[in-house]
Amino acid sequence: MDNQLHEAPLTEHLAELRTRLIRIIIALIIGTVISFTKASVIFELLKYPLLKANPNMKLYFLSPTEPFFTAFKISFLAGFILVSPYIFYQVWKFIEPALYEHEKKLAIPFVFFTTLFFSIGVFFSFYAVLPIAIGFFINFGNIQLGAEAIFSVKEYISFVLRMLFAFGITFELPVVLSLLARLGLVTPDFLVRVRPYFIVLAFIVAAILTPTPDIFSQLMLAVPLLLFYELSIVMAKILYPRSTKYKESQVE
Repeated sequence: MDNQLHEAPLTEHLAELRTRLIRIIIALIIGTVISFTKASVIFELLKYPLLKANPNMKLYFLSPTEPFFTAFKISFLAGFILVSPYIFYQVWKFIEPALYEHEKKLAIPFVFFTTLFFSIGVFFSFYAVLPIAIGFFINFGNIQLGAEAIFSVKEYISFVLRMLFAFGITFELPVVLSLLARLGLVTPDFLVRVRPYFIVLAFIVAAILTPTPDIFSQLMLAVPLLLFYELSIVMAKILYPRSTKYKESQVE
């Protein structure tokens, strides 16, 4: 079977990419608008890590425009989560022409597991990481500096959203590696060989993505990455195609 992606000219690839991007942008706009109507509810929900760390904490806005742009940030992330299955589907449809017929059947599992693991990362960050991290910083300021914590709406929400997005994206690792293994682009032996390099890379990525310089937040992101990498190796051994029949179909 001929590979359609390599046969098509570059202009067709660019046109297809533009189409998918336009659809993703339209979906994001729709999701953001829907979420904006519930911004106050979402904002109250996002206060959970702060109130969990310190029930007496309050948020303040320091400029007239701060509440509006904060509501927009909240709505954008909520909108992204809302339409994420559609976004992941569009990503799949873009790469689908490069796949063989039996590989195109992976569309539903790909969309399902990318959405699932992104959601797991968001919830893990929200309920497990953020309350402890915020509590640590509040106590550090109180005890070490003798300073009282006063958080602005803008800075708090920006901190929370960056953490949620960072964990959501990095939790996609096992899905991506498992897919690459299933397509025969990555072998289990290769993943085992590069494991030492990935360990270093995981901590570098955690240091870059976490918006705070504390070792705790970095560990809470790096450790799941390492665990997911081990899971990816196991999944790669299960999913990697070894049959002669499959390899022959790759060159038909």
